Amino acid sequence: ARSRSMSGRCHTVLMLAAFALGAASSSRQAVLEQFAPSRVSRSSLMCMPPLRAIFRLRGGVREIESTEEWEELLKGEARLLVVDFTATWCGPCQRIAPVYAALADEFAAAVFVKIDVDLLGELAADLGVTSMPTFQFYRDGELIDTIRGADEVALRDLVVKHI
Repeated sequence: ARSRSMSGRCHTVLMLAAFALGAASSSRQAVLEQFAPSRVSRSSLMCMPPLRAIFRLRGGVREIESTEEWEELLKGEARLLVVDFTATWCGPCQRIAPVYAALADEFAAAVFVKIDVDLLGELAADLGVTSMPTFQFYRDGELIDTIRGADEVALRDLVVKHI
């Protein structure tokens, strides 16, 4: 019963991934048929990428959860890296969050991340963040631009400028 439940979950995950990745209907059907619950084995479940990685393939905003994760990303990313320094209690941060998420989906060639200053306050201070929201733009590990405040037009303009 347990493997059946896992197979069902796998089928659901693959179905969601196929839809999220915008697969053509024939491709989507092929994915679903290939990984139908009756065909999913325990070993194939172990080989699947984490759901978080599947959905990150098409844009989206990644939440940085540690200084180490930030450092790894910064040194290993050649694409435009856009960073949103935010806090759950910051009203302007919450208002611009959907705009930022939409930009992440629209400009999938760039990497969009957010850093919660309450979780990583020391990192934010080290990076010169003094107000929120602050958006920083990096390329090849170097800071290339900064914008402070929830200005949707200026944020979009800088993404377009640096993409």
